[in-house]
Amino acid sequence: MMQNSSSSVHRPDSLAGAVTAFEGINNACALINGPLGCRVYMAYIIQIQDPQATHIDTDVYVSDFYFGQPRAPATFLDEYDYVNSTEQKVKAALSQLSKWNHALVGIINSPGTSLIGDDLVNIVNKINPKFPTVSIESTAFTGTFADGFKRSTIEILKKVMKGNHRKIPKSVNLIGANIFQYNWENDLDEIKRTLNLMGIKVVSTICAGETLGNLEQTGNAELDVVLYEEYGNSIAAFLEKEYGIPAVGIKEPAPFGLTAAENWFASIASHFGISNQVIEQESKKIRMKCYRTLERVSQLTDGAKGKTFAVFGDSSVVAPLTIFLHRYLGIYPEIIGLREVGPQNQALIENYISENSLDTVCLFNPDQYEIRNNLTSRSPDLIFGSVIEERISKILKSKQEFIPISFPYTEKIMLSYRPLIGFNGVLTLIEDTLNSIKEIES
Repeated sequence: MMQNSSSSVHRPDSLAGAVTAFEGINNACALINGPLGCRVYMAYIIQIQDPQATHIDTDVYVSDFYFGQPRAPATFLDEYDYVNSTEQKVKAALSQLSKWNHALVGIINSPGTSLIGDDLVNIVNKINPKFPTVSIESTAFTGTFADGFKRSTIEILKKVMKGNHRKIPKSVNLIGANIFQYNWENDLDEIKRTLNLMGIKVVSTICAGETLGNLEQTGNAELDVVLYEEYGNSIAAFLEKEYGIPAVGIKEPAPFGLTAAENWFASIASHFGISNQVIEQESKKIRMKCYRTLERVSQLTDGAKGKTFAVFGDSSVVAPLTIFLHRYLGIYPEIIGLREVGPQNQALIENYISENSLDTVCLFNPDQYEIRNNLTSRSPDLIFGSVIEERISKILKSKQEFIPISFPYTEKIMLSYRPLIGFNGVLTLIEDTLNSIKEIES
């Protein structure tokens, strides 16, 4: 059994998750109440993942709080502040932020600031800024990225959701996506495209490139749909308990691969009592296109069958992707490496391995040494994962092809529409897989 603990040195923590929740709202800002080192990497990667700078001139951001980066400013605490209180720097930072006309500011204690016992809520109340704020006194210290993201998202919803909800017929909120995920914009566009074909309106993509105005209308949706279990389960539970919005998607694998996509969208159609016709048409179109391609490839080369792969990512991605690659393409899973883990997807992976008698190595949030050792001993043909696995495979100098599916990965510029999720995501996955196999065989 995989254990929910980690010694990995490259895993984003709960502070990163909390910052991401706020920065995933258009024109919102996360102010980190902590030293400068707590925000440099996050400010860098958030701007890459979700470019939102309101000024091209970087000189605008050369201040005591931004230090030349346009996202996630910090109060840059020092030893004096830890002894004598952070209040003065929080006050100064909020005064600076008042010039930017933010729709919402999240003030987030770093783990060190949480430990010294500064009452952040009281400090902010004394300052009484003229713009909406949400205070996060603790992000669970060394908790996971998902912990911090979910905790902060729930606090944001408590603050911004409007009352007197008027339900929009056949409407949903999408829960669990975030701007730290690889290819998040394309994937959300693909989900929205299919839901639109089904006649279903998306009210809010909660804290994932969303406007504050749409987030305020979250309570108007008839249904919550969880995309990624690890990042959405407790948010959906909160919305159901406090606002009576039912949820689907937690018990179904995320829509990676044909069968998973069919079942995931069908669960939404079933809730609204609408026909599966659109889902069936989309699936048939993709299946025919893939069949013709796979038939042609099998005549020209040995095809995909018999090849092996390793996959690294969150369990809600890895579980359906593993099943799709193994069942549909006939590729054998040598290594499964999980980062964030949800109980439903963990059980799905373990049951699938057991039922199919697979000799698959399962790693929970492996560090770089575990990854290197297992890639060396198992030597899979294909590696699906992040830049971490890609760079390790390059160090090994083995004949392994790499396909990006998970964060962090910023090595490739993508402007075209290439989702990994949903029905069109199947085309991307098969295209990347087959082209990688051709490279192996060349």
